[in-house]
Amino acid sequence: MIYQKEEFVEDETGDSDFPIKMVDRLQSRDGQATRFIGRATLNMRTPMGIQQFPISFEIEADSVEEAFDAYSEAAQPRIEEVRERLREQLEELRRQQESQIVTPDRAQTGQADIINFDDLRND
Repeated sequence: MIYQKEEFVEDETGDSDFPIKMVDRLQSRDGQATRFIGRATLNMRTPMGIQQFPISFEIEADSVEEAFDAYSEAAQPRIEEVRERLREQLEELRRQQESQIVTPDRAQTGQADIINFDDLRND
């Protein structure tokens, strides 16, 4: 199905969790279906500094006003899901890095041999 998209932004300075809410209204070309998609950004500290991760989520609503009213309720579970998935991935990367040794003879040239302890274990 083909949709036409309209963007709406609500600036609500009193909301500390979501001071700026972004909602897209997707209207089918035949006018039969309307969907509301919320957008947010998750700022998370990573080994490369603070990174921004875009998040989108569907909002059950019949109007733009209802979509903004339901925004926080729809956003929170999706943000927590993405945050937890990112934490798991970062933890896995840390575990992988901790089990590696760089041999000194090649570390200076940037062509270091990496020894993975997991490969050496006999389980």
